[in-house]
Amino acid sequence: MTHVIPLTTIRRERVLPVPGAVTVRVNEKVQASHVVAEAETVPRHFFLDIVRGLGVSQQNVGRYIVRREGDRVDAGEVIAGPVGIARRTIRAPANGRIITISRGRVLFEARGELFALRAGFPGVVIATDGTRSVTIEATGALIQAVWGNGKQDYGVMRMVGEGPADRLKTDQLDVNLRSAVLVAGICDHPAPLHQATELSVRGVILGGLASDLIPVAQRLPYSIVVLEGFGERPINAPTFHLLSSNIGREVAIDGQQPRPYQLQRPEVIIPLPATRDIELPDEVIPLKLGVRVRVVRAPHQGEVGAVQSIIDQAVEYPSGIRAMSAKIELAGGNIVAVPVANLEVLQ
Repeated sequence: MTHVIPLTTIRRERVLPVPGAVTVRVNEKVQASHVVAEAETVPRHFFLDIVRGLGVSQQNVGRYIVRREGDRVDAGEVIAGPVGIARRTIRAPANGRIITISRGRVLFEARGELFALRAGFPGVVIATDGTRSVTIEATGALIQAVWGNGKQDYGVMRMVGEGPADRLKTDQLDVNLRSAVLVAGICDHPAPLHQATELSVRGVILGGLASDLIPVAQRLPYSIVVLEGFGERPINAPTFHLLSSNIGREVAIDGQQPRPYQLQRPEVIIPLPATRDIELPDEVIPLKLGVRVRVVRAPHQGEVGAVQSIIDQAVEYPSGIRAMSAKIELAGGNIVAVPVANLEVLQ
């Protein structure tokens, strides 16, 4: 099931990778860039061989070690030395502390880096456990995607091209798009992705991405989400209409890669005001008459329609496969039989 909803309540839990400190309170309003929790990541450890590094004997190495166990040192500070005409020294590889000194070797613990967890979209904090997780709620449009490059950002949404199947090209990108979140139909060449880096764009929303560009997309500094899939996959009509009607608004783009047994997927959130209470989106909608669906396999891959009826008997297809199917009235008015396994409910 994929959510493409013009206005709904969006509730997301932000979780630190390790326990730390939550920096916001329940009922506090936050912006997308606000840090809601912080934690020090797991420290790294180094064995520093003083004997080999200074070229001295194990019996004499003690006189050259100028730090003691438990000492805290900054990156570059001398731990042992100097020795000889070249005045060789052993220096701290990072900020940290000396754990043990034994037989001419130093166990050094580098301090973990501070990890800052950001809200990701503007909303209100509705829950927190105080040490690791924060739940944020907002109202707005929600569009779920099928793939993301693992990065998250927030910016003003701009359309590149005019239609849902238009290709992202370098000649479309100029300084007017700097720091924006771009919407385009299809990308099949790395050049516009690299040019977008030079413009410091915040993200790119695509219908389809050439599969050989996945490694390129994963290395880029900005967020990318793919709404439909890999290859020639234009943005479906309802999603394109929702995006195009909100051009110029600020949008949160979350390219987190989906994990097994997790419902959350890469997504686009467009914060919008609401004058009344809006329900949370359904997690499951049964396939029944009138339900809007998207076909996820050829020959009608990517087309959107509505269920006209559920066929009682298994249907045999030209490939020889027999499958339980439904009759779908596509957006163009054609009625086709599609295996239920090839349908995805759109809400």
